[in-house]
Amino acid sequence: MEQEVVKHKIVKYSKFEKRDFFFAYALVAFPILQFLVFWVYVNASSIFLAFQTETGEFTLLNFKAVFSSFTKLDTFGLDFGKSLQNSMTLWVINHLVCFPVTVVTTYILQRKIWGHYLWRVCYIIPSLMGSVVWTSLVKYMVSYDGLIVNALVSIGMELPEMVLRNGLFAAEETAFPTLITITTIMGFVGNNAVLTGAYSRVPDEIFESAKLDGAGFWREFISIAVPCVWPTLATLMTFGLCGIFTADANVFLYSNGTGKPGMSTVGFHLYYITYQISMRGASNSAFGYPAAIGFTLTMMTLPIVLIGRWALEKMQEAVEL
Repeated sequence: MEQEVVKHKIVKYSKFEKRDFFFAYALVAFPILQFLVFWVYVNASSIFLAFQTETGEFTLLNFKAVFSSFTKLDTFGLDFGKSLQNSMTLWVINHLVCFPVTVVTTYILQRKIWGHYLWRVCYIIPSLMGSVVWTSLVKYMVSYDGLIVNALVSIGMELPEMVLRNGLFAAEETAFPTLITITTIMGFVGNNAVLTGAYSRVPDEIFESAKLDGAGFWREFISIAVPCVWPTLATLMTFGLCGIFTADANVFLYSNGTGKPGMSTVGFHLYYITYQISMRGASNSAFGYPAAIGFTLTMMTLPIVLIGRWALEKMQEAVEL
């Protein structure tokens, strides 16, 4: 039997097609370069640092220090276990409480209720303020002579002496609850703009047809709105899983760079350790401990993100059915 000879035809692209290909590759090249420089290079250096001591010796001592810091103070006098607990508390409030409420309230505003333009502006203004401006305003409101402290005193609430002298962020009994309250307020408006854009792409004719069939508000929301914007919701939830252990909540600004009293989070914890090491003028090898913390948290987060992403994809398949 004679073997068939398959001739591969050489495709010749025109000048205009080559130009289009070049433009497409140029668009992709920049994010790839960013990934290689700001993730691969930076994290590769951090991974090597995590296994080094200050003398440059490769060891697992940094990881032993990380795991021991879960139950006791580390060499910098910080309670990493408490910082991790605070971060996870803030994450739960942001993603398991505020996010579902934001999904519903954004949909309500998108359905054009009475005064929806005014409510939407009021709803989104806090997220438009810069972090420094917002924190300065909040710190003034919770100061010893601020609006909130005066209001609590006027209704007869007993406050610690430290609060009456220095404000709600000065006492351990009130500092973290105040931070939680602020995080909750900001969490309600965090994804408003993204969700508004997603809801606006759903044709109004679908909702009008559902109303003619007798569907109520919640039926429209669950059976029409959520399935139509599910890719956006899944993306936001995946990003949320990436930060499950590292919620920060601007602790540096609220605590004047101290993380006290009892407000330290993992983000602030890493900043404080890195700052203290840099102030000592130590070599790069001295950053092995914070690098080990970052590597440990990455390894803890990775399976959660992968499993969460898999579950969200399965849910999307069920929604599309």
